[in-house]
This record gives sequence, C-alpha cells and structure tokens, in this order.
Amino acid sequence: MPGKKQVRLAFCDLAPDWDAHDNYFAQTLEHAGWEITFCNGPEEKPDFVLCGTFGFDFLKYDCCRIQFSGEDSWPDLNLYDYAMGFEVLDFDGRYLRLPLYAMRSSWAPALTKHTVPDEELLAKKKFCNFVVSNDYSNERNEFFAALNAHRPVDSGGGYMNNIGGPVTDKLVFQRGYKFSIAYENSRGPGYCTEKIVDAFAAATVPIYWGAPDVKQEFNPAAFLCADDYPDTALIAAIDEIDRDDEKFLAMCHAPILAPDGSSRAARYVTDEACAEFLTGIFEKGPHLRRNRSCWGSIYEGDWKYYRRLAEADRKPKGLLQRILGR
Repeated sequence: MPGKKQVRLAFCDLAPDWDAHDNYFAQTLEHAGWEITFCNGPEEKPDFVLCGTFGFDFLKYDCCRIQFSGEDSWPDLNLYDYAMGFEVLDFDGRYLRLPLYAMRSSWAPALTKHTVPDEELLAKKKFCNFVVSNDYSNERNEFFAALNAHRPVDSGGGYMNNIGGPVTDKLVFQRGYKFSIAYENSRGPGYCTEKIVDAFAAATVPIYWGAPDVKQEFNPAAFLCADDYPDTALIAAIDEIDRDDEKFLAMCHAPILAPDGSSRAARYVTDEACAEFLTGIFEKGPHLRRNRSCWGSIYEGDWKYYRRLAEADRKPKGLLQRILGR
C-alpha cells in the first residue's frame, strides 16, 4: 500500500479562534491523504505557508504563500502565490473561491433545513432575532432600528443587545424564531458569509442584505432578499409571511440549493474543491508564483519596510524621544 503524501506546512496570521494544527484546511488535507509536518515558523523551513489575514507574519516566509481571507477583501497576488476567499474571480489557476460558511458547523444543518417537520416550524412563537457584534453596517443598523420600531426584535449579540446580555450559542438562540436578520458587514459580489447560513441552519427565514448576487449563491425561494423590496415594502413582506402559515412553511421547506442545480453554493457541499486546489499546489513541489522580478521585489520590500516602521512606532519611547516627538 502506498504511503501518505507528505507536506511541510506552516500556518500564520489566522483568526484568533483558529487552531494552527487543527482547522478546516488541516482536516481537509488529512482526509485527502496528506500527512502534514507542521512547521511553527519560517526557521523550520516549510515548503508552504497557509496565511490568514490577521497579521503580517507571512512576510517572514520566503516559501510558497497561500492566503485565505474570510473577510470582504481582494487577494493580493503580488504578495501571495495562491489565494482563497469570497471574491468571484479567475486568475490563471492561482485562486479558488471558497466562502467561509462552507467551513462552519452550521453548514451541514443548513443543507437539510428544508426537512424540518411542520410541527417544529409552527411551534416557533418568537418573531425575529438579530445577532451582531459590531455597528459596521449602516444599512444593517438602520433596518434593525426600523423593524424593531415596527415590532420588537430580540437582539442577542454584543451590538444593541436588548435581552440582558450576549447569547452563548447563536444557533440555539435563533431556533426559537421565525425570522433572522442576516445583513452583512459590507456589500460586495460573492461576499455571502455565515450570517445567512446560520439563519438557514436554525430553520428560520433569513432577511438578507449584502452580496448583490446572493440569488446565484442560494435558492431565492428560501429567503427574503432586501434588494427586492423598496423602502418599507420589506417590512410589509415580513408581516405577510408571519401571518400566513402556508407562505412561512413554503420558505422553510425550500432547500437552500436551487432544485435546478444552479446554486453556486452546491460546489461546497463537500470539501473536494479545496482538497483539489491545495493538492494541485503541493504536487508541484516547492515553487513560487508571485512576482519576484524587479517590480515584485520592490513591492514586497516596501511592505516589509513600512511594517518595520509601524512596529518601531509601537515600541515604548524613552524620555528624550518623547520630548523630541520622535
């Protein structure tokens, strides 16, 4: 029997809640037959480094860099050899669209939410919930204020909390409600996050705003899209569905993937796309795709220079430096 494929891999700049040795990418690779030698820094000479967007340690690695962004940000393929993220683009085999929602525990129950029995759905007596930790989106803030003024909405996050404190389990909290406000932090093509998927997983009707192409991602029959309703018409549509059990059940029983197979999210039902993308990179052996010519080296050098300046500025200053303002 052939042995497992070997790869020397480091992780850096991950989100605070990610484990560098036990995460979606490590698990996907191990399931695909890779044996990972985890490297804890550039000094351990990894062949590849998989980088998040929560830091700048990637600049310390001279090996092949693979970026993953779970934010609304475009990959900088001048600094990374490969990238994965929300954006919908093609770049000569160097990019894979991989939305963050496909990595979350809510993804599996979201895919089967249309099978929840009627009696469980009709037992929901609470109106609408809102679970948000920040005030980044004016559109989201304004809609919550408008709907809450029309009819009380239970806010269970850190922002505008009105239930006595943030909830500890978002999905458990959401399951008691008929509707969930699922507005993104920002608006951009392809930027469909876990917010709508969490609402699906809780068997609620998502009220969505964000990606203008969300109907290409998920079945439009399964959620309310704010873009379809001018002014106060969205609140009127929510009221209509809330009063009509048949309409409510129809949305709850609509699968999140369109029956005609057109939903973009169907690609992420399994981890195969990620496994194939990373396997294709690793099987080439250690290599670089980012620009290392004159301009590429200057561009990266400028990044390193300004990072050093920023780090020096954060260091405690002596009395003379403070007096001189340096």
